[in-house]
Amino acid sequence: MSKRVNNEPVRAIAERMFIEDGLTAKAIADAVGVTEQTIGRWRKGIQGDISWDDKRKQYLSAPNNIKKVLMSELSDLAEGKQSKLDVKAITEVRKAMELLSDSISAHVVMAVLKEFDSWMASQDPDIAISFLEWHKLFLLHKVQQEQ
Repeated sequence: MSKRVNNEPVRAIAERMFIEDGLTAKAIADAVGVTEQTIGRWRKGIQGDISWDDKRKQYLSAPNNIKKVLMSELSDLAEGKQSKLDVKAITEVRKAMELLSDSISAHVVMAVLKEFDSWMASQDPDIAISFLEWHKLFLLHKVQQEQ
């Protein structure tokens, strides 16, 4: 009777290598000591889990990872390298996402609060001053949400 090996720890490492590091099936197979065919089976997803390809798309589209890509692009541009990204397309996608989002950006909130503060100052300067600390706290809250 052969003993069944628990490959879960190896599979989890392989999954991370594919999703977060972007390694190929061959590179992962060589690194963790399994066949490319095993990586291929794991990549499809196990027992109703989504595929590694779908998980990778989700990982890459997370806001913190998009920021990393954009910061890397800015660094390359600052060094005089050619742009690797279609900035116009990124801008259009960002605008579309904002339209679909239920959340309002901190920049928009700040602009509205500034306009409100100006209006309130003409109505009742003392009350306008009392709002300023609350507005500052709310803006800090919004900025933290966007990170």
